[in-house]
Amino acid sequence: MAEFTVVLYRDDARDEALTTEERDRAWAAHSAFQQYCADQGWEIVATRALGAAARARSLRSDGRAGVVVTDGPYAETAEQVGGFYLVARTSLDALTEAVSALALNGESVEIRPTVRFVDGVPVDGDHALTAP
Repeated sequence: MAEFTVVLYRDDARDEALTTEERDRAWAAHSAFQQYCADQGWEIVATRALGAAARARSLRSDGRAGVVVTDGPYAETAEQVGGFYLVARTSLDALTEAVSALALNGESVEIRPTVRFVDGVPVDGDHALTAP
C-alpha cells in the first residue's frame, strides 16, 4: 500500500471567526478521522497543525540565482496550508472517502502521493513525481 500526505487548507481569518460549535465539530471530525485510520490499520506517520500563515516566512528564487525572503505566506490568497496528515498503508480511493469529513467550515483538503528518498534516490512512489 502507498503513503499519502493529506494537506489541510484554511483561511486564518475564517478560522478565527469560527463559533465554538463549528470549532468543536472540526475537532470531532479530526478525532473521528484519526480513529477511523486506526480502525483500518492505516498508520498516521505524522500530523501537525501549522501556525498562522501571517507568521510564515517564504523563500523563492529571484530568477537570477538568488533568493528573495519575505514574511508571510508565499501564496497571495486567503486560504493557506493549515496542517497535514501523513498516512501510510492505504489506497487513494479509501483515503479520499475517509478524508471527505475533514472538508468543513470552508476548508479544503488535498491528498498527494508521498515519495520517500534514500541517499537522494526515490525508493518508492517515484511514479508520484510525474503527472498521470
